[in-house]
Amino acid sequence: MHLIGIMQGRLVPKVDGRIQAFPRDRWRDEFAIAGDLGYDGLELTIEMASWETHPIRSAAGRAEQARLAADAGQVLMGLCCDVFMERPLVSEDADTAAFAMSMLHSLAGDCADAGLPMIEVPMMGDASLRKDGAQQRFSRVLSDIAPVIEGLGVKLLIETDLPPAELTAFLAVHDMPWFGVNYDMGNSTWFGYEPEDEIPAYGPRIGNVHVKDCTRKDYSVPLGQGETRMTDVMALLAQQHYVDDFVLQAARQEDDIVAARDYLSLVKVLTERCKDNA
Repeated sequence: MHLIGIMQGRLVPKVDGRIQAFPRDRWRDEFAIAGDLGYDGLELTIEMASWETHPIRSAAGRAEQARLAADAGQVLMGLCCDVFMERPLVSEDADTAAFAMSMLHSLAGDCADAGLPMIEVPMMGDASLRKDGAQQRFSRVLSDIAPVIEGLGVKLLIETDLPPAELTAFLAVHDMPWFGVNYDMGNSTWFGYEPEDEIPAYGPRIGNVHVKDCTRKDYSVPLGQGETRMTDVMALLAQQHYVDDFVLQAARQEDDIVAARDYLSLVKVLTERCKDNA
């Protein structure tokens, strides 16, 4: 059964004007808000600004998160590690790469202790696998983390701008059960990729789906107002027997609560189609 969640921070006011950031002053409130709206859970997010204080980073914080989630009937769906956009694992700078690797080791243990099923590593911009030598450097990252993560029961999912054929080839080389893809349907539209070239190619490796709408000119617009072929995406996922989660990462609006309620209604319809066509 598909769970439908929302990215942490989307149900409370923006932090420092950022679209996505850990809501340092309101993170406790968000579990109950998500539950009241009908969401199944939250995908947590962490960036460098919250690295030292994020509750995932301490035993007491993890226990408090778990209690608040349980009280609100919510599931902790994973951790979106925006820290790796700021400190890329594939950096050519040895000190930056080493620090990022230490963060990955730490977060793997933190997520396992918190019972999170996956760690999502965004690999775009400065962290892109399209940069010269980046795939080779990330292969070394995977070799380094493998002995740690294999015994933790946590998946490592990458969100990447690689074209479908290149991503499929990279995944084939790194065919580990704990390593896969976070599929962001809006990003694919933004990058100019078509779902029929992506999902059939590496569908079994998709472990989480971000629901977002984009155009090829405008990054992230309200759901249903862009060029992302959401119905086709759902149909293709159904053909691949996708059973994992959907996480709303849709455009912020003036009233994020109303937007989140409307977004959830739309995604429920789409996921029902996915289930019916499976």
